[in-house]
Amino acid sequence: MRILFYLVLAGLAALAIRQIFALSVKGNSALKLRPKVRKKLARGVWVQVYDTDSLEEACSLEARLEEEDLECIVYEQGRKDVHGNPLKGFGIAVPRVSVSHAQKIIVQMPG
Repeated sequence: MRILFYLVLAGLAALAIRQIFALSVKGNSALKLRPKVRKKLARGVWVQVYDTDSLEEACSLEARLEEEDLECIVYEQGRKDVHGNPLKGFGIAVPRVSVSHAQKIIVQMPG
């Protein structure tokens, strides 16, 4: 009887944790990809062409690349790379086939 009680209690605890996690994921829009981004990522390998610590700079570069009909994504980088070096904050990635064109545009932009 005691074992049954503990099994039911453990099941209820697991269910509660699952519900809490589901609510936190549902409420956190950052964990969900926008449909536009999801569609872009499905097109193949993307390569980072620029990184910056300013979201404003990343968004302006995104707008410039999109003016040239290049698809790009702005994303928030992790805190450190695999070697422990700090990252700047935001990255801009383009499809692999567009890397050289994007790099030419970035070089021509005023610094």
